[in-house]
Amino acid sequence: MQDKYAYFFKCFSHGSKNKILHLLATHQEMTVEALADKMQINASTISRHLNNLKMQEIVSMRVDSPSHYYSLNEKEIKRKFIEFLNYLNIKSHDITLV
Repeated sequence: MQDKYAYFFKCFSHGSKNKILHLLATHQEMTVEALADKMQINASTISRHLNNLKMQEIVSMRVDSPSHYYSLNEKEIKRKFIEFLNYLNIKSHDITLV
């Protein structure tokens, strides 16, 4: 059970992945090529990061041939954070953000 949390949180431990997530949050939806252009990183590296994020359901993908569009899966991110808090016996309604 703990391993799934480790894999999920590991997705947030890499600067490039966090930059991808920030860009997706800002632009709603982007292609690999658009992300690579914004970040000035090789498209295959972006693709690898996106695949890792997609495996953890942090991002979603839709195909509009020939392009693949990626977006944040906000609902799943929130669900997994709440599930982790519950695993720690911290009720999410007890959390106050300052």
